[in-house]
Amino acid sequence: MPTAYYPSDEFPSPSAVSLEYPDEWQTLPDAAQCLAVVKGVPDGDFLPNVIVSVRRMRRGNAMQAAVAELRQRASVLQDYESIGEEEGSLDGYPSYRMEGSFIDESVGTLAQAIRLTVVDLGQVEDLVQITGTCSGKQVQDTWQQIRDIQASLRISPGSALA
Repeated sequence: MPTAYYPSDEFPSPSAVSLEYPDEWQTLPDAAQCLAVVKGVPDGDFLPNVIVSVRRMRRGNAMQAAVAELRQRASVLQDYESIGEEEGSLDGYPSYRMEGSFIDESVGTLAQAIRLTVVDLGQVEDLVQITGTCSGKQVQDTWQQIRDIQASLRISPGSALA
């Protein structure tokens, strides 16, 4: 009787991710994401943050599906304004960047930068999403840091156990 294994070549483990962040930022392990860093200490104010998630997708449609989902979500945000969108690469993988601002009822204006990257693992793809968010008041001091943190993302493709 055949046996299926995880991880294996057919079912690789999720891709591992890492990023670098400035000294005034700290990790936030309880964010329930692969990785999360925040600027400052949680104190009730909005904390600028960068969050990384990895999601397993069917091969061949991960990027298109994720971009369509992002655009749909942006279309329903209150007063959404696009800052820019572009295709590119991140750590040698194809990527897509979408940045914009919107109004959040409890916080006010938020600016958000999202980068999507797809890692081809053969029969499946991992969609790596790195989202950076700060309040409108924090943009001047934080926006470039968010972009730099996103640019530092490094990906190790999922693999089978040796």
